[in-house]
Amino acid sequence: MNKVLVYTDAVSNRLMYTFDLMLTDLLGLQYELTSDSDFFNSSPLPKFSYAKSPEADEIFFESETLLFEVANQPQPINFCEYEKLRGFYPVSARSRIPFDFFASTFFMVTRYEEYFPHHKDKYDRFRPTSSMNCKGGHLEKPMVNYYALELKKILALKFPALVFKKRTFEYVPTFDIDMAYSYRNKGVFKNAAGYLRSFVLSDFTEMKERFRVHLGKQQDPFDTFDYLLRVCSENQLKSIFFFLLGDESRLDKNIPFDNEDFRDLIKSIAAKTETGIHLSFKSHKSSGRSQMEAERLEKIIDKKTFRNRFHYLLFQFPHSYERLIKIGITEDYTMGYASRSGFRAGICTPYYFFNIKKNEVTPLKIFPFAFMDSTFAHYQKVDSETALNEIRQLMRSVYETGGTFFGLWHNSSFAGLREWKDYSRVFETVAEEAASLMQQS
Repeated sequence: MNKVLVYTDAVSNRLMYTFDLMLTDLLGLQYELTSDSDFFNSSPLPKFSYAKSPEADEIFFESETLLFEVANQPQPINFCEYEKLRGFYPVSARSRIPFDFFASTFFMVTRYEEYFPHHKDKYDRFRPTSSMNCKGGHLEKPMVNYYALELKKILALKFPALVFKKRTFEYVPTFDIDMAYSYRNKGVFKNAAGYLRSFVLSDFTEMKERFRVHLGKQQDPFDTFDYLLRVCSENQLKSIFFFLLGDESRLDKNIPFDNEDFRDLIKSIAAKTETGIHLSFKSHKSSGRSQMEAERLEKIIDKKTFRNRFHYLLFQFPHSYERLIKIGITEDYTMGYASRSGFRAGICTPYYFFNIKKNEVTPLKIFPFAFMDSTFAHYQKVDSETALNEIRQLMRSVYETGGTFFGLWHNSSFAGLREWKDYSRVFETVAEEAASLMQQS
């Protein structure tokens, strides 16, 4: 038996979306909705109610109004805690859980708060400190997945015959190729400027390294691709490489997309693992530019491009996602923060984007990541050991909930330069420990 009956006062797109996620995707249950009291009370199926008041003595979760609203408005948030769970929308003592964790789920995964005016950082991005997950103290926990585990426990206790889907932990390292090479394929003028800058700064070590790379006596420090693929292969990890192919701008500085050496690199990697487009900073307001960059990758690898991560993690609701859907992108991997690790949408499982302005679910699937290497080195400026310990804590939470642990790395992070010293050890340790946890799942 894997079907449950749910009594609710009304049916809405928001409610069905949330139940699809919680009951079907996370728990593997089928469900039927009803507003017929007699049918609900007489049904022999495992059941619970999600309504303003209970029908009888069933498992009862009191509902707030969010899942039944059509108009969008800023939400009055009141934090609530129950055992190890944290959420919003407190309800009465009659409810099995003292807050509406279905409404809390919808609020988090849709990023409801990002549709309204908010303080942005210098790159026009939503600040993690503005999020209710951060203010509630649970940004570092995939709270939606913990909600699902609690719901499973409640249902299993009363209906032991219910069969739930077994969820297994997986780690997927992903790589943003913002700059494929440090010195190679930069052109005469850029390299001349590089030599001049090294001379002015008396950085003769860099000058010597650049010279040796150009003579073919040393590998380019950013050319870490064989190493990354080898570590993933040794630990039997899937990986995804996202390539920046936009025209050059102040914040988009990769090798030109038509450079043969760069194109050969992309083809080589695409033959060994999965790839996606890394839509440029300039593309985030232009469907035409996004389409052009996606087509560039398609022509290089001779394969449809359906994955994306926005450069600088810059995206805005709902416009950025609407543009992805328009150009045929079906998977996005941008859901996370640059300056903080954690779970921006409160979840560590891929899920579908729900556009609250149109009040409908879309075909775009969101793959949230938990951490980015440069968060630790650039934003937080912590040492590698501190970074490793934080990644371990995040990974443990994902393992506990049977989620998918997405990490974001850059090929340039393993050049061993300045703040990136010892990050190879972090990368390898995370890969090895994650592989061990995957075997235990």
